[in-house]
Amino acid sequence: MASTKGRKRPVKLPEGYETLQEVIDRVENEHIRRTLELTNWNLQKTSRVLDIARNTLKAKIKKYEIG
Repeated sequence: MASTKGRKRPVKLPEGYETLQEVIDRVENEHIRRTLELTNWNLQKTSRVLDIARNTLKAKIKKYEIG
């Protein structure tokens, strides 16, 4: 008998359904954009408000193609 351990079966989802990671990415992207606008794009202030390292903020700006 073949092992199926580690294999994921595809699940049919409704049109427009978002995965948890897609929701997290969308919310994070929007929140970073709003905070950047609030701080007039001051990365140091934005990173302090978001409580993340400035390098992490820069990586997320690149990931979400903000700017």
